[in-house]
Amino acid sequence: MMKVCVAGVGAVGTTIAARIAAAARTSSASNGNTSAHSHTAAQVHLLARGSRLEQLRRDGLCLALPDASIDVAVPVSDRPDFGIQDIVFIATKAHGLAELLPTLEPLIGPETLVAPLVNGIPWWYFQGIDGRFAGDAVAAVDPSGQLRAQLAPQRILGCVVYLNARLLPSGRAHVTGRQRVVVGALRPGRCARADALADLLSSAGIDCVASADIRNELWTKVALNLATNPLSVVTEATLQEQFNDPKLLPMVTAVIEETLRVARGYGAEFTMSLPQMIETGRKAGAFETSMLQDYRAGRPLELAAIAYGVLELARKIGEAMPTTQLIVDLCAYRAAGHT
Repeated sequence: MMKVCVAGVGAVGTTIAARIAAAARTSSASNGNTSAHSHTAAQVHLLARGSRLEQLRRDGLCLALPDASIDVAVPVSDRPDFGIQDIVFIATKAHGLAELLPTLEPLIGPETLVAPLVNGIPWWYFQGIDGRFAGDAVAAVDPSGQLRAQLAPQRILGCVVYLNARLLPSGRAHVTGRQRVVVGALRPGRCARADALADLLSSAGIDCVASADIRNELWTKVALNLATNPLSVVTEATLQEQFNDPKLLPMVTAVIEETLRVARGYGAEFTMSLPQMIETGRKAGAFETSMLQDYRAGRPLELAAIAYGVLELARKIGEAMPTTQLIVDLCAYRAAGHT
């Protein structure tokens, strides 16, 4: 029985936890039925706090998928008292990592994998690689080096999440479209542990593959996030509007192209072409980005990881991002005046 903890149970954490827990329940119910679809047996625990903790204790995990609903009871606590886990998914916002990571220590043993499901440039970007930037910090997301010191690189699996989800005030998460996750070790190359994590998520009904170079996939998602999230706060436009409106699409395209130049400066390539990225955005429909959702709710924005981290890496190699900088500055200005 694989032990899995999901720390942070917002829209993404709810989706991952509910799908794994439901698959484990299906596996248990069909035990002995040789015709049943095979699932990896997993015991899921949740780490939450505040009103979300009370919701989960009262109602369990509630997830609405495009073609089904999942309602499942899962053990939940505000303390990491579940014992050593096989996998710990971190599904908090990037600016919550410094507070959360130290609290996870009781869950992490010698063989525990830590899978951060976090947007933007991660604190671990320069870990597990060779070259002139090996081991460098990303000051925008880890100014004190605390995150780098907390976890050894070999314990971390990079995760890139393509998931349009929203957590409603009722506690039910709504997912639209395809759920896709790409995983990979921080050091480029095939990784058996990444393959095992991909198998776990695939068996739970999530489209998941292991990548031999997670940074290529990371930059692709970073470009999509950076091109749409800050702009959505400035314009309050949905993804559908951003990828179709003749006034907005050139801005989206310019940010993607600027990000590609930075990625190439670090030896990475997008896993999608520009037309494919535009088509991906259009398929998202009338969906509000997570940053726009946070802006409307008066919550802090993920500008450090989604925007400032990329701009920092651009400056590091002398690459200008004028369109990106302008939109990010406008976004920060608007967010500062929002009450």
